[in-house]
Amino acid sequence: METLQMLKFHLKKERLSFTNAWITPEAHMLQDEPDEELLHFLLQGGTAEVQDGLDRIMQSINADKD
Repeated sequence: METLQMLKFHLKKERLSFTNAWITPEAHMLQDEPDEELLHFLLQGGTAEVQDGLDRIMQSINADKD
């Protein structure tokens, strides 16, 4: 019985929070300077190379979301 009371007390203190994971760390909010050399490298060349570069950029963005 005492164990159940301790568990109840612990759970009551640990309140369920739906917004805890929504807090964005300050490091994620700081805007980094764009890496222009990388962007230039990805977008240089003809139309096919530019499209390949844009595809790689989009894949990188999608990989960061996962």
